[in-house]
Amino acid sequence: MIPHKKEKLLLFSVLLSLLSIIITTLINIAIAKTYLRVDGKTRALFGITELLQFGYQYYVALPGIVSLILALVCLKSNSHYGKKYTAIILSMFALIIVFARIWRLFI
Repeated sequence: MIPHKKEKLLLFSVLLSLLSIIITTLINIAIAKTYLRVDGKTRALFGITELLQFGYQYYVALPGIVSLILALVCLKSNSHYGKKYTAIILSMFALIIVFARIWRLFI
C-alpha cells in the first residue's frame, strides 16, 4: 500500500473509534436515566434489566474492532507514528468503554 492509502485508513480508523465512543456514551446516558427512574427492588436486579433493554449496546463494539484492525494494518509503515498510535489508543478505548459500565458515572 502506498502511504496515502494508509493515511486514509488511519483517518477512517479514528472516525470509527470516535463514532463508537459517542454511541456508547449516548447508550450509557439512557441506561443511567432508566436506572434513576426505577424503584428499589428493580435497582437490585438492574443488571438483568440492563441486559434485556440495552443488550444492543454490545454491537457497538464492532466498529471498535474494525477500527483496531485498520490501525494494526497501518502499523507496519515507517511514518505517521503519532497518527498510528492515536488510532490504536482510540480504538482500544472504544472497545473498553463498551464493556465497562460507565453509566454508573452518570448517576
